[in-house]
Amino acid sequence: IHTTYNLSHVISGERTLEEIIVTGPAGVQIVPAASGVKSMTDLSPAEHVGLIRAFSGLSNDIDVLLIDTAAGIADCVTSFTRAAQEVVMVVCDEPASITDAYALIKVLNRDHGVFRFRILANMTHSLQEGRELYAKLLKVTDRFLDVTMDHMGCVPYDEYLRKAIQRQKTVVEAYPRSKSAIAF
Repeated sequence: IHTTYNLSHVISGERTLEEIIVTGPAGVQIVPAASGVKSMTDLSPAEHVGLIRAFSGLSNDIDVLLIDTAAGIADCVTSFTRAAQEVVMVVCDEPASITDAYALIKVLNRDHGVFRFRILANMTHSLQEGRELYAKLLKVTDRFLDVTMDHMGCVPYDEYLRKAIQRQKTVVEAYPRSKSAIAF
């Protein structure tokens, strides 16, 4: 979705959060991120709190507010994740993805008192592969952390998902019968 305004305009005071919201597929309301804006990675703790408060103050009737953060343990990631009612970790069966997920779980648990995490296995080749990925993460968290982990399910690797991204469409609207669309 191409937009004129994004979160950087909210941080700078040029726009309110409500003014930058755009309507996406199926009427989903989207708050555009500020991709490629360096200043967004260097927000102060006060700016993080202000942004989280702005989300809390939205007047729209919101059923679910989904925040898609970057991987890792940067301040912006931990701030948004700590503010969430529910934390869903999207993990691929790749060392970097597993390491990033474990690091964030560890920081949120030990430093911020977050105890419950939901795990969504991404780009799996089978349901079994997704369960095994969850089991890997569970094995290490059970050993070193005091957390509860729930397996949400799997999004299979699907060439149609890649094609949908290239078409700038959701896979659910572009290829509704594809494996990944059905999983979503």
